[in-house]
Amino acid sequence: MIKAKVIEKFSLKDFDLLTNVERADKSKNKKGFLYEGDTFNCNKTMADYLTGNNPLKRKVVELIEVKEEEKTTKNKKKKKA
Repeated sequence: MIKAKVIEKFSLKDFDLLTNVERADKSKNKKGFLYEGDTFNCNKTMADYLTGNNPLKRKVVELIEVKEEEKTTKNKKKKKA
């Protein structure tokens, strides 16, 4: 999970992929648009795209928190000797 903060207003077709969207200005709440100061959680692919790995080479967010996702594994059965 990656938490990002908007540094430049932009629209996003894949807005529904974002989670925990918090608006800096509650009056600016148009779906599909993010405004300066808004924060949200996203995956690594989206974070890469929004930090400049896009066709316009435009950085519109700064990353404020990056947490590695814990992978759960099932307990493995021990082999008998």
